[in-house]
Amino acid sequence: MKKRLFFLPLLLTVALVSMLFAGCKQEEEYPTWKLSDTVSASFSDNGKYGYILKIEGSGAIPDYASEHDTPWDGRAGRITSIEFGEGIVSVGNNAFVGCAALDYVILPESITEIGTNAFYSETAIYAYSEVKSDDGAKIYVYSEKQPAQGGDFWHFRNDGTPTVWENIKVLFIGNSFTYYNDLPTLFGQIASGAGEVVEVDWIVHGSYTLEKYADPNDVAAPTEDVTMQGCGKMVDETLRASDDYDVVILQEQSTRPITNYNSFLDAARTLKEKIDETQKDCEVYLYATWGFPAGLDSKYTTIPDLEAAIRQAYKSVASEIGAKVSNVGEAFTAVYNTHSEIGLYNADGRHPSYEGSYLAACVHVATILGCDPRTTTYTGNLSDEVAQLLQGVAYDVVFGS
Repeated sequence: MKKRLFFLPLLLTVALVSMLFAGCKQEEEYPTWKLSDTVSASFSDNGKYGYILKIEGSGAIPDYASEHDTPWDGRAGRITSIEFGEGIVSVGNNAFVGCAALDYVILPESITEIGTNAFYSETAIYAYSEVKSDDGAKIYVYSEKQPAQGGDFWHFRNDGTPTVWENIKVLFIGNSFTYYNDLPTLFGQIASGAGEVVEVDWIVHGSYTLEKYADPNDVAAPTEDVTMQGCGKMVDETLRASDDYDVVILQEQSTRPITNYNSFLDAARTLKEKIDETQKDCEVYLYATWGFPAGLDSKYTTIPDLEAAIRQAYKSVASEIGAKVSNVGEAFTAVYNTHSEIGLYNADGRHPSYEGSYLAACVHVATILGCDPRTTTYTGNLSDEVAQLLQGVAYDVVFGS
């Protein structure tokens, strides 16, 4: 009987503590705060273990001495979106500086001023009209069309996401897997159809390896057409002539990533170092190509197996040199496995068909520009049905289905 008397209060205590804890947790999960007499803030679920912060009312969001004095301190890093009501007129000091997961914020027309350290330093600030910034933070102003005079302006992409108006300068370096069906131009047309502004250059030559492109002493032989040789020197001169490329895309020859991995790695590293040396702010992407019928052998007996090995080699080299990967081959495999009626290969069983090049360009657009290829208006020589299917596969590979 004594045991029963001892355990009963203990169980009641545990139950009471559990109920109190559960009640507190539920109460605090999506709180509402009164920031001033006329302004309130509340949390809602973003569906991805994060929060949407909604600011409502009229008047100013107050100043805070530091980010730790804000009501949302401790969970600011999980705020991925802030929605401002039209009645909000200003944002106080340090209000959202702790919101490091906030990629961008759109200010309503009613906001005319933001304080010092109002937002995290990497958050893009978009407004519909001029807004005063107490610490000189860059604020982009909305423009439906790209202004001819340049400046700090933004617009909505076709998929509804905001982005800065800027010319993105891209350089492709590769061989026939890049120049078949004029892939660089396809990339530009698909990007333009999705609301992006790109300037595309390319240095391409059949059968060239990155090892040759990385060699500045690769020059034209005296008796040969200079357009057919000397691409290594051309790459060196092009990169040293200007420093304004935003993206350089490197494509290795065919199956060389798995048949001569070390040479691939050394050449990619040399080119990456040269790009870092000559360009101000440039991202390097490795163009991971596809498995193909003519490349099968006793080791790689299926197209998906060959593509997976090529993709892994590109991934490994990218990790070694600090580059990113555009997984075109993965998209080829997805179409090959689910829509074999779409011919991705040229008659030689190696090079891309027009459909293959269109798919590759869609993957590049999604990977490099971060925009949804399904929103492009450019379908090229394809039927709407085929173009939309390829756009969808590219989207799924890059962003997940």
